[in-house]
Amino acid sequence: MIAKSWRALTPRGKAFLVLGVVLLIACMAFGQRDLARVSILLILLPVAAIGVVGRSRLHLVSERTIDPPRVTLGERMDATLDLRKAGALPVGLLRFEDTVPRELGRRPRFTIHTFAGDWKRQLTYPLMGLARGRYRVGPLLVRAVDPFGLAQIDRQFRASNEVLVTPEVVPLTQMGAAAGNNASGESTPQKIGLVGQDDVLVREYRDGDDVRRIHWRSTARKGEIMVRREEQAWDPSVTILLDSRESSHAGTGRTSSFEWAVSAATSIAHHLITNGYRLAMVDSEGLVPTSSAEDPYAAREAVLLAMTDEDTCAIDSLETALETNLQRQGEMLVAVLGRLSPDDVTALATARRGRTVGLAIVLDVDSFTIRGLRAEPEVIAQHEECVRQLSEAQWRVVQVKRGSSVAEAWAELERRGGGA
Repeated sequence: MIAKSWRALTPRGKAFLVLGVVLLIACMAFGQRDLARVSILLILLPVAAIGVVGRSRLHLVSERTIDPPRVTLGERMDATLDLRKAGALPVGLLRFEDTVPRELGRRPRFTIHTFAGDWKRQLTYPLMGLARGRYRVGPLLVRAVDPFGLAQIDRQFRASNEVLVTPEVVPLTQMGAAAGNNASGESTPQKIGLVGQDDVLVREYRDGDDVRRIHWRSTARKGEIMVRREEQAWDPSVTILLDSRESSHAGTGRTSSFEWAVSAATSIAHHLITNGYRLAMVDSEGLVPTSSAEDPYAAREAVLLAMTDEDTCAIDSLETALETNLQRQGEMLVAVLGRLSPDDVTALATARRGRTVGLAIVLDVDSFTIRGLRAEPEVIAQHEECVRQLSEAQWRVVQVKRGSSVAEAWAELERRGGGA
């Protein structure tokens, strides 16, 4: 208890206490009663100060709100602290410091200096989403100092608020040539309602058609033999591969190639979900948990939260992810890739087989960093050769440099896909 009280004293309070004790001893030795009263006062002042700040800390209330609690990378939030002190005992000085992760900006520090025993204050400070992820703001730290600056007691509130900084989602152009049709059979299904159901399900008779497939109602109406179409396989599904290997990316923070790739993967996922696709997401470590809900809003929300937590990994190859998670015949495959190696091209070429279309956005990762940190010329040349080989393996490839937008890359895939 004594040690705790001693730590609560400020340097001024300790000086008062030590001086008072020394002076009291001297007065007792020399019989100076009047001076002894002064020494007792010097001793009592720090002790009383400890009691004041100790009591006042029990009556301080804090509430924090953050608006909005979720922002896109680079956007601003406003944190508001509602402070209330109750009780008759005054406190001369209250120093506050809120616990803020460096990814959200600087820690705010402020002081309230008043002798009022009961007061309310509202304080607002900005936060910036400087890095994608989940963060906690708080708890609030408080240092109470008595009016004479003799004692101080630190207090830490328990409450904290969660903040989400999500990747940027870019609106993309409507589905077209880039996506292919993901259909097998005689033709792509049309929307019933724009044409009659019979017109969708039947066609003209061809030599060799089984007579058991003749559709008599349509035959009677059209005056020529019509047969039912073969059953069509429609698989509106897609797998999105995000290259999350640390060795395949360059740059730091919001302007890194990996952040661009995360934004691209999230934007494409949202776009395809909106267009009715069932989605699976894979990174270099394997399947990324997302929602299987049919509700597009729930599916997009699950992707956004999964990509908020996405981070680079130490894996050097794409082979494991491609072999274990992408063996799905007939569906579309979209890959957002960093620096490539010959082994990556081999794995990607194998994964492309049996699919309706393979789309690849390949980042020029060296354009995302300063010249002194770029790869050796031999590595850059190997990457360029890998991009060429990937195109020859029937992948539709678009290369992206720093400064290009996700929307521009997707539009380029559309332009290159005419008639695919």
